[in-house]
Amino acid sequence: MMNFIFALVIPLLIMFKIYVAPVILILFAIIYVISSKSIDKTCKILIIAIIILCILIVFITLIHIEPDKPSELYTKMKEINDSQSIIGSSKEQVEELLGKPCKTHKSGSVYLYNAGHIFKEVNWKNRFSLWSKTYYYVFSVNFDETDKVESTWMKESLELYVP
Repeated sequence: MMNFIFALVIPLLIMFKIYVAPVILILFAIIYVISSKSIDKTCKILIIAIIILCILIVFITLIHIEPDKPSELYTKMKEINDSQSIIGSSKEQVEELLGKPCKTHKSGSVYLYNAGHIFKEVNWKNRFSLWSKTYYYVFSVNFDETDKVESTWMKESLELYVP
C-alpha cells in the first residue's frame, strides 16, 4: 500500500510543484490513518476511501477536455461522405475532385483516400497535457460494375496514412 502511495505521490510532486503542500498533507493524513492503532480496520478503510474520493473530485474538476480538432482534409472528406454528393460519379470525376487514390482494391473497384485526422487532447488546468492522440481516417469510394460511384464510407485507419 505504501509503495503504491509513493509511486503515485512522487510523480505528482515532480510534475505539479504548485500542489506540493496539499499532496504532502493528504499523504500524511493517509499514513496517520493507516498507522493509528485507535481506529479499527473498517473506519480506516472508510476514511481512506473518503480521502481518495475527495482527491478524485478535485482532480476531475481540474481536468480540461479540449474539443476535437479535425484537419481541413477530414472536414472536406466528412462533408463529401455525409452528403453522398459523389454517388453516381465516374472514376474520372472522382479523380478530378479528389485526386489519384492512395490505394485501390478489388481490381480498381474501390479507391482509398487519406481522409485527414482528428486531434484529441486532455489537459490539466489548460497547462499540462495529460493525454493526446491523433486519429487518422480513410475515405473509401466504391464503384459498381459500370464504374460509377455506388457508395462511400469513412472510418478510422491504422494502415492508411499519407501525410
